[in-house]
Amino acid sequence: MAGSLYSRLRQAAAPVTRFRVLITAASMCAGAAPSGHAAPPPRIAGVAFTGSGGTYSATVSGLHFGPTPSGIPCKACSPIEFQVVDLASQPQQQSINVTSWSDTGITVTGITAASGDAMRVAVYNASAGNAAAWGGRISHADHVPRITNISATPQGRKTAVTITGSGFGPAPAEVGQTTTSPFLVLTDYNRHAINDDGFPWNGGFCDAHNCNLVTVAYTSWTDTQVVISGYGADHYGGGEDDAWKIHPHDAFCVGIWSTSNPSLGTTGGTTKCIRLPK
Repeated sequence: MAGSLYSRLRQAAAPVTRFRVLITAASMCAGAAPSGHAAPPPRIAGVAFTGSGGTYSATVSGLHFGPTPSGIPCKACSPIEFQVVDLASQPQQQSINVTSWSDTGITVTGITAASGDAMRVAVYNASAGNAAAWGGRISHADHVPRITNISATPQGRKTAVTITGSGFGPAPAEVGQTTTSPFLVLTDYNRHAINDDGFPWNGGFCDAHNCNLVTVAYTSWTDTQVVISGYGADHYGGGEDDAWKIHPHDAFCVGIWSTSNPSLGTTGGTTKCIRLPK
């Protein structure tokens, strides 16, 4: 499914690439569409990493992960129901080994990352028709941004996002424009497009990581707060079934790098995820 989707998108718009990711990663399988009495959405309570030397394992704990998907356990796999993403190489989903799956826990090995990297993990429950996403760090890192809160109210192209924390650095040149910045990426796990091409999509930082060419309107940026007032035209709202839109109750993540960081989005970033309000 992911392969055919990639081919279709390449033909339709050469600059656009979609990735299905689940440990940042949660792509969607072709399960039944959620009904009015859908199961509760999955919830990730925590992710515990072990290991060293660039190869890690993780235990993901939470609720409502659903029954074990077909094909899991698996080795060197990129399942649509589970995603791991290293912010340093986002939005690309890692190939990992899913060793066990239950309604409250998932274990995985073979995660490639450097000590201190920011990671994104996602779990998709086909029965619930929704995903959970978690953003955090493999281990402690100094001199990186800290996100303490994300607020967003889905209102179509005018969806506003406020990110508060510390260490974001001074305002980049992009503030006051509707464009992309090498210091911020937004990721939405769209529950309205679970059988097509909207899970997940990325906006903001597209230059080095070839995301979905969705620009954002930068209203303000200080060392402690970033405000986005909406989304630009580009590809926002394109696709089938509102695939490239932010909807209430979506899992939503922010990745941010300090403007003082010369890596321009390759190291030193921070990621945090929330579930948007209904």
